Amino acid sequence: MSEPSQWAAPWTAVVLGAVAALGLGAWAVAATDPPGRLLVGLAALAVLAVTAVGAFARPRLRVDDAGLALRGVTGTRRWPWEHIDAVRVVRMRRMGLPAAYLEVEARDGAPDAVPTDRLLVLGRLELGTDPVDVAESLQRHRARAGRRAAGRPDLEGEHPERDEDDEHGGDPPDGPEPGPRV
Repeated sequence: MSEPSQWAAPWTAVVLGAVAALGLGAWAVAATDPPGRLLVGLAALAVLAVTAVGAFARPRLRVDDAGLALRGVTGTRRWPWEHIDAVRVVRMRRMGLPAAYLEVEARDGAPDAVPTDRLLVLGRLELGTDPVDVAESLQRHRARAGRRAAGRPDLEGEHPERDEDDEHGGDPPDGPEPGPRV
């Protein structure tokens, strides 16, 4: 069995969010024009809500040999590895800057029920680290769980993308025998 891994927003970001919410709240109270007071007050509430999620939904994402758990303000949702269809990192540009997001495709429901597909999207701030590193960890846990389900031993230091029975890394079909490895 491997150690569970978990990720959450860094506490410094949570504290800065609380300070920003308090500052915006004070600005809303001190504002003299009603539309400005309303807009700054709404911004303060939005920052406070995001800060509350970062503070109370800890750890936000947790994986172990049994599956994946995503924690929110209202509770924790769990998916076994058999219900995880894909784990990938999506890269895009936001306001001219590169950004990466972790995407996890999961299926809800009991085996006899109609499955409901879910797309979980988590960013760097929610995870507290680079989504690429989190995706690699999820892939390792998922591969380990798949090998266990297939009755294959869980070997340390192996590569999940390489078949452990294939010592040459895969020969091309109907191709020539590979030469000696250097």
